[in-house]
Amino acid sequence: MTAAVNSASVAATSLDRPGDRHLNRQLFEDLSRQVEAFDPARLPRLSPLAARLSGMNVSEIGSARELCRLIEHEPALVARLIGLANSVAFGVPGKSFNTLEQALLRIGLHQSAQICFALLCSQAMGHAFAPRWRSVLWVHALCTAATANKLARELEICDPHDAYLGGLIYDIGLMGLECVQPGTLDALAEAADAEDRPMREIEDERVGAARDGLARTLLSSWSIPAPITEAVSSRSLSSMAQDSMPAVLWCADQMARSRTLVEGIYLDEALPLPLHICTQDALPDAFYNACSLTPADAIQIEARVASQVQALRAMASMIARIR
Repeated sequence: MTAAVNSASVAATSLDRPGDRHLNRQLFEDLSRQVEAFDPARLPRLSPLAARLSGMNVSEIGSARELCRLIEHEPALVARLIGLANSVAFGVPGKSFNTLEQALLRIGLHQSAQICFALLCSQAMGHAFAPRWRSVLWVHALCTAATANKLARELEICDPHDAYLGGLIYDIGLMGLECVQPGTLDALAEAADAEDRPMREIEDERVGAARDGLARTLLSSWSIPAPITEAVSSRSLSSMAQDSMPAVLWCADQMARSRTLVEGIYLDEALPLPLHICTQDALPDAFYNACSLTPADAIQIEARVASQVQALRAMASMIARIR
């Protein structure tokens, strides 16, 4: 796979030169052709453990010890989980968690398995991204996952744990595009800033079909369960059934771009992207057509996720450091 993406800051790039905009359009056109001709053998390899975790019904595991036996042969995962259990996300003041079993019990079996899956995905693809993008993508992924879990519980139309996993990998197609052609993320951000439009809107227009096709290819090659693969790679609202799992993930992605959530995540530091391209002031009308929620329901779910921003930020920071 290609090594590192160009990490030039969007803020430091001139967005007003016509030549730059022409180059961006050419990049998107070239990218679509590259994805069509892409050899799946070039896709990053994923640990077999990740596929096993993605299809696992963790509620059937009798104890933390059983989950320990499954992941103890992945030393990097063990170290990360113990570190996370002792972090501000889960740690208890004055108490230290020193063993994997203690860490799993502190974090919870379901969440531990899902975090392991995210860590393995990051190991497979994280090397292709500049630090700024690793942070942005994983913060958004964890916000989307937490929101999808709560939406699924509220609507009672799909397994909340499957929804969480789908939210974690909702941007996997976009990450794949960056692996295929480094600079794609910077080009999308520059186009969004230049046109004063949300980055997700630009992404859907310019590379949506390539992103979704690559996501389907990638997740299928990783043996991810078909319902999750389909939900992640089917983004067309016109063909999306109301209150379906694809609709839950689409709505979770929209809610994860709430200005309240994003500003809460980055409360004590500068945002890595301009605020106007990575957030939205209000949910689009299509949100309430995709999921049968009232505005009051949506506000309550947003508040529940907002209460977790410190834990989400800590987990994102840990995952983003993996290369």
